[in-house]
Amino acid sequence: MRISGYSMYKQFYFKISSMHKKFLVIGGAVVAIAAVAFSIPALASSDSYKFLIRGNVTEVDKANKTITVVSTHTSANAQDDLAGELVEFNTSAAKIYKWVNGKKVRVTLGGVPVGHEVVMEGAKRSEGRFNVSKITVNDNAFTVVGILRNHNTSDKTLKVDVSYSSYKSAAVVDKRITFQYAGNTKFYSRTGAEITKEDLGDGDQNIKVVGIVTNGNKWEALKVTDDYAKAK
Repeated sequence: MRISGYSMYKQFYFKISSMHKKFLVIGGAVVAIAAVAFSIPALASSDSYKFLIRGNVTEVDKANKTITVVSTHTSANAQDDLAGELVEFNTSAAKIYKWVNGKKVRVTLGGVPVGHEVVMEGAKRSEGRFNVSKITVNDNAFTVVGILRNHNTSDKTLKVDVSYSSYKSAAVVDKRITFQYAGNTKFYSRTGAEITKEDLGDGDQNIKVVGIVTNGNKWEALKVTDDYAKAK
């Protein structure tokens, strides 16, 4: 909307300017109309600002060099535009990093997984475009240990009372978390032998779950170990 509004402004300005040049000799009435063009304020400086946000990736467009993110935390000056909103960002000039095994490494836009959490720095331009200068993909991997309270093979879910978590421990330990699994999830016995999901049983034993958190709150299990004896 900023772009179309600006285009209308330019058209109006040049039309009035042309009238001003052609009819200035007529007198005060036309001069007063021409003055309206110069009294229209330019886009306010507050329309351009720097921002810092954290959110979850919903789409990556490598061809157009854009990334779409729904924000979960936003700097104060960007609240009206970005807080809780699904927004497309231009990444053509962005430096992109990803946490891998505790180290931050440089990656390309194609290395940003959909569903993962990112932290982005950038600037909003007066025409309404959001340009990103830096993207950091947070490490969403987790290892969780706890007591399996319910296993639903139809919904493919595991409800676990968590005693240890490598991911956001303070918010997760002593809570019941629901994990989802899929066809690529591997199940193992305590001795390391591969088993089926049906072999896992339906509750009240200690298990270990390894996976990733996507979209901020979806715990996806990639590896599940039954009857796990260690604390973590």
